[in-house]
Amino acid sequence: MSADPPVVLAGVGKGFGGRAILDGVDLTLGAEVAVVVGPSGGGKSVLLDLVAGTLRPDAGVLRVRGPVGVVFQDGALFDDLSVAENLSFPHRGSPGARDAAVRAAAEAVGLAPGHLAARPGQLSGGLRKRAAIARALVQAPPVLLYDEPTAGLDAASGARIAEAILAARRATPGQAILVVTHDYALAARVADRVLYLDPDRHRLEPLLGPDALADRSPPGLDATRRTLEAHFAAHDPPPSEPGTAREPLSRRLTRALGETLSGARHLAGLRPPALRPLARRLWDVGVTSAPAIVASGLVLGLVTALQIGSGLRYAFDDLDPLPAMLGVVLFHHVGPLYTGLFLAGRVGARVASEVGIKTYLRQADALRTFGATPEAVWLSPLFVAGLIAFPLLALVLEAAGLVGGYLGYVGLLGQNTAGFAHTVLEDVRPGATLLGLARATVTGAVVITLAYAAGAQARRGSDAVGRATTRAVVGGLLGAIAVELIFGLIEGVA
Repeated sequence: MSADPPVVLAGVGKGFGGRAILDGVDLTLGAEVAVVVGPSGGGKSVLLDLVAGTLRPDAGVLRVRGPVGVVFQDGALFDDLSVAENLSFPHRGSPGARDAAVRAAAEAVGLAPGHLAARPGQLSGGLRKRAAIARALVQAPPVLLYDEPTAGLDAASGARIAEAILAARRATPGQAILVVTHDYALAARVADRVLYLDPDRHRLEPLLGPDALADRSPPGLDATRRTLEAHFAAHDPPPSEPGTAREPLSRRLTRALGETLSGARHLAGLRPPALRPLARRLWDVGVTSAPAIVASGLVLGLVTALQIGSGLRYAFDDLDPLPAMLGVVLFHHVGPLYTGLFLAGRVGARVASEVGIKTYLRQADALRTFGATPEAVWLSPLFVAGLIAFPLLALVLEAAGLVGGYLGYVGLLGQNTAGFAHTVLEDVRPGATLLGLARATVTGAVVITLAYAAGAQARRGSDAVGRATTRAVVGGLLGAIAVELIFGLIEGVA
């Protein structure tokens, strides 16, 4: 076994927007629990992201002997999987070792079989944190990172998380553990040493060593907690006022356009989807959209028949051409376009908000720590489902439009049923119909890709998810119109 420490940082620097977050950070982490404390916004989570590999340093040397397990602040459990499926995700490629590893990890943090069968949203905050710890333990990683593991929990739940961290350490001897926290009681209970991230120098400084943390009795833990509280009272800067300067409108528009059009790069990560997620996405994108598509088609066909009939009656006093004209309008032009516009709003909003929430809750980063990509796991089944569902729903809308047209032609205009049935598809050309289905297919690809790209940018809160959803809907509508224009030009030239 290699004698090199699992984690080494030498002179590591990282900044954003010209502002230094970390500058010359040195850290050597061996088989121990190192706890990093410091003010909010001081760079503690950035430090974890560098070690996890989700960020790259701007300067210095960073060596990590992986794989790396990460327990994110909000858990980042995959909410569309059960807890058991979350725990087995790291072993998705080796089912033989999966069940035993899942059982061992669940036992280490005190998860019962009933917890494993539940979805993450059905668990309390403390149990979700324990499930996140168990998922990180499944691979027995040599490096384990915790980002605010007790944030948002009461004292009793925080104590249980501390016990889970210690149990996890016993389950994987020799593991290097790095914990970022504001919880001084947790630091006193689990740390072998405590480091302070200085917000002025942007570097790590030793605060408490093994000797100062040796006393784990209740009085000793209380004394350590008071020492940390006193240090923060003396050294932490007051909260800064939020900035009031707004980004120039031109820059915001340019950035929003660039984010919206960045979808093409996500397509490089597409992989053939598994049957189960593809079926679920076909249900989400296609089946749940069908009732509204049918209702829209009925109204569209009825209104179109009445409008065409009104014009024919006024100009020629003859409604016989109406069925054939209705069929051409629905199958050659309006059906695919209307389907694309409708689904751009419904499907685009759903995809952008779902992906945006997952991104904000760092489920995308959790996937990357397990060697997977969001494009392969999320985008691939969505993309294929869009290619299948959009043309099928266009056919559904066109069929419903014929029914609506029939109701208008026979029921409201008082015409003959046989005349409608014999002539409604008379002038519909198979080639033009196939071209319409191709338009719907391309529109599906455009809408899904733009919506995914918008959601993947939503990293800064619920307002970012809202903006991503708006961009997805607007981008999808414009994309559907652009596809219609391009195919119209192609059809005109041909």
